[in-house]
Amino acid sequence: MLRDRMIGTWRLVGFRFTDAEGNAGREEDAPKGGRMEYTPDGHMATATRQANGDYFSYFGEFELKDEQVFHHIELSAHPNLEGTTTVRDVSFEGENLILTASPPVMGGPGSKASLVWEKI
Repeated sequence: MLRDRMIGTWRLVGFRFTDAEGNAGREEDAPKGGRMEYTPDGHMATATRQANGDYFSYFGEFELKDEQVFHHIELSAHPNLEGTTTVRDVSFEGENLILTASPPVMGGPGSKASLVWEKI
């Protein structure tokens, strides 16, 4: 079951970004590290260190529908995200969790970002 595979703590090990024209993002712009946690009782938290040294973080509750996870953001380092819901497509490559946003929170229309997470 998808939910059972997602429960736990994850380390960010990869990032893939494409813009609306399909051009790959620059490696130097990728997040430099991060953690994500999903709990059995439906809570989640994430924090990533961005390429510029800033942190992007939020926590709240999550729910799964088909192959998508919905993050209902309670508190965020970016207050404009509080009270919103982000949607990520969920897939696995081997044991790695892939969360894909289209468009991502920090990207424009037509762009796509996938974060690759390794369970720790």
